[in-house]
Parts: sequence; structure tokens; C-alpha cells
Amino acid sequence: MYEAFRGQVVALESGGANGVVVETMTAMEEASIAIRAAKENTKLVVAATMTFDKGPRGYFTMMGITPEKAAEGLEAAGADIVGSNCGNGIENMIEIAKKMRDVTEKPILVHSNAGIPDLKKGEIIYPESPMYMLEGFLKLKEAGVNIIGGCCGTGPEHIKALSDTIKKGNE
Repeated sequence: MYEAFRGQVVALESGGANGVVVETMTAMEEASIAIRAAKENTKLVVAATMTFDKGPRGYFTMMGITPEKAAEGLEAAGADIVGSNCGNGIENMIEIAKKMRDVTEKPILVHSNAGIPDLKKGEIIYPESPMYMLEGFLKLKEAGVNIIGGCCGTGPEHIKALSDTIKKGNE
């Protein structure tokens, strides 16, 4: 597995990439191998994110890792940026980000889905509108998230709503 990741990150760097995102991880072992391959073989900035499900006892990856343990483990593996992507709408991502911020000073990246998809008349629908997500994006910023983006179901209009709001705030 290490060699597969090494080949990918070396190719990315030689192609001009400045960084790599190891994303949608559920197992710390695999994430750590990918991070190590990037750090040991390139000068790339490495962001690493994990995906969580909410259950009766809180948030866990399918391999049983909490957001707190994920942040600590990704940091210990050498990630420059830690976080979460996919699998959750904006409200859950706010909770996940707060848990990560409680245990790390590293920059945090969050790429939220536009809600949990639903199948309607054969079409996949993501329920969170750009304006709904905008409120959540701003809460992510308040929670200490440094890099905010979208995952499944988000489109240019979601990111534009965030970008326009941030630009107005910086004027």
C-alpha cells in the first residue's frame, strides 16, 4: 500500500502539485501510510480527512475512530492539515469540527455534503441549499475551521455564496 501511495504523491509533485489531500479515510492505518508516503517522499503539504457516521454514541468512522482520535492520529502521522469530508451535512460537520478543534492546533479542513441524499423519482437530491449551507459555513469558521469547501451535492452556487459573503466581510 505504501508503494502505491508513494507513486501517486511523487507523480503529483513532479506534475507541479503543491499539496495533496488524503481524503475520505475510515481507517487510521491506511491514512497514516498515505501521509507517511507523502511526507517521506515529497515536499508536499499534506491534508488528511476522515469520514464519520453519527450513531447513538456519537460520531465514528466505520472502523470505530472518533473525531478526536482522528485529529490526534492524523497529526501524529504527520499531516499538516486535518479534518473531515463527505458523509454528513453541514450541521453534523460543525459538531465534528468542534470535537477536532478541542484536541488539535493544526489547521482544520471541512468539506461538507449538501445534506444527506434522498432518491426522488429516480434522481438523487441533496437537500441543503446554498443559503442554508452558508449559515453552516459561517458556523464552521466560528468553530475554528480554516479551510471550508463542499463535497457531494455542493455546486458552484454553494461555494459562491460563501465566497461572496467572505469578500463582503473583508471590504
